Amino acid sequence: MWVMEIFSYTIVDVVVLLVTIVVLIRLYIHRQWQVLNKLNIPHTPPTISGFGNLGELKKDPDSIFIGDLKKKKIFGKVYGSYNGLRAAVTVHDPEILKQIFIKEFPIFSERIRSFAKINGKELNDGLNVVKGKKWKRIRNTLSPSFSASKLKDMLGIMEHCSNTLVKNLKRFAQKDEGRFDTKEMLGRFSLDVVCAAAFGTDAHTQEYEDGNPPKIVQVAQKTFNSTLIGSPIFILVFMFPWVEHILKFFNYSIFPTEVVKYFSSLVDVLLKRRKAGETTSRIDIMQMMLKSQISESEAVHGAHTGLTQNEIVGNSMILMLAGYETTANTLIFLCYNLATHKDAQRKSQKEIDDILREHGSMTYEAVNKLKFLTQCINETLRLYGPIPRNARYCNKDIKINGVQFLKDMEVIVPVYSLNHDEEFWDEPYQFRPERMEDMTKIDPIMFQPFGAGPRNCIGLRFAITEMKVVMFQLLKEFDIDVCHDTPSPPLELKCTSNMRPKEKIFLKVSPRKSA
Repeated sequence: MWVMEIFSYTIVDVVVLLVTIVVLIRLYIHRQWQVLNKLNIPHTPPTISGFGNLGELKKDPDSIFIGDLKKKKIFGKVYGSYNGLRAAVTVHDPEILKQIFIKEFPIFSERIRSFAKINGKELNDGLNVVKGKKWKRIRNTLSPSFSASKLKDMLGIMEHCSNTLVKNLKRFAQKDEGRFDTKEMLGRFSLDVVCAAAFGTDAHTQEYEDGNPPKIVQVAQKTFNSTLIGSPIFILVFMFPWVEHILKFFNYSIFPTEVVKYFSSLVDVLLKRRKAGETTSRIDIMQMMLKSQISESEAVHGAHTGLTQNEIVGNSMILMLAGYETTANTLIFLCYNLATHKDAQRKSQKEIDDILREHGSMTYEAVNKLKFLTQCINETLRLYGPIPRNARYCNKDIKINGVQFLKDMEVIVPVYSLNHDEEFWDEPYQFRPERMEDMTKIDPIMFQPFGAGPRNCIGLRFAITEMKVVMFQLLKEFDIDVCHDTPSPPLELKCTSNMRPKEKIFLKVSPRKSA
């Protein structure tokens, strides 16, 4: 009978119903897009066709990092945008940012909300997405793995991988005028280090012939090549955030199933070896995580430290994801800067020579005395930082320095723009390592390549030490120079998962003339 009633409606009735629905939807959208107006936060007017303000990124993907400085000139140090229907506020004011990152940290403790539940059960327990007591327990457990004493123990891993890189570059120095693909060589080095540290296994990434990589390399590359952006799932979750909860129920993961299974199996093997009494003299992050293992029951009932098996798998993968490309790309930029600024390269080499005369070899203490090389690394991180933006989420309504932030609102931190703002940096697009000589004069809010506050990158000391170790070995042996097709500074950048050069960077090495 109800079917007959439906067909009894006239075309006019149907049209009126559809028009009413469209009008109600449009009114709802209009209401959502009044949030920033009510807060008196300036912004570019959102549009339906641009899905809020996201159309700007579609027109110009580079606006995710260069656009913030342009908007600061138009709107000031605080301005808004709409990601679909959700309002976000970009803060360029260092005083407000200090309160967000430090003083009001409990209110702004979350880094990620969107797409935080669809990484699979293992990666859903990653340090980058968990919150509250679970985040504190995992952070407290992992932090000692990055202490000075543990980094000293792991120096051997970094040195071994660096020696392999030097050996390979020596072969290049004997042919093709020493020309090499920086992404290929430094990427393999970085993956070798992170696999050894995060998974306690030698990947031999730098030793295989092209076209025949070991299994761990194949799986790692599949991880880095997987992308969610633009997929139907991405669009669906972005439009309807509640869909994430349904996908989480079915343990949906944006990462390939093969990848998660492989690393889960690898951790299983390492755990079985440990239970069987097998030990290793090598110290790595995986060994330290395995020693901290607790049961799911202990985790649920309030353990203050320790990791479950799922958390060990997930955080091993997070360490690999966070530590591979970011370190590799920073090393590419660093070698490029030293190749194009020979005075800085020569000064770094002299520093290394002096320290070798003092210590006799590369030790942890010797590496920590590389003051000028550290300045070059920090200036490279400022000029070509790995992450263009950071974010925090507001957990309750709060007003800071006259700016109102609403519960659940995203706060965008324009890291690239902070690093290139003429208001705070002289000649911000020039490579000038001397500006990093006294870090007490550098505002840690304006220079935050690894984030700021209690939730900064846990592996920052590991990454800096790794870069100093490999550059110590490289500059001890080689002069690094540009090729005929090396682009002139400043480099053009693009942002995918992180910042990288738009063009391939080829450099060349030759035995040191002064060695």
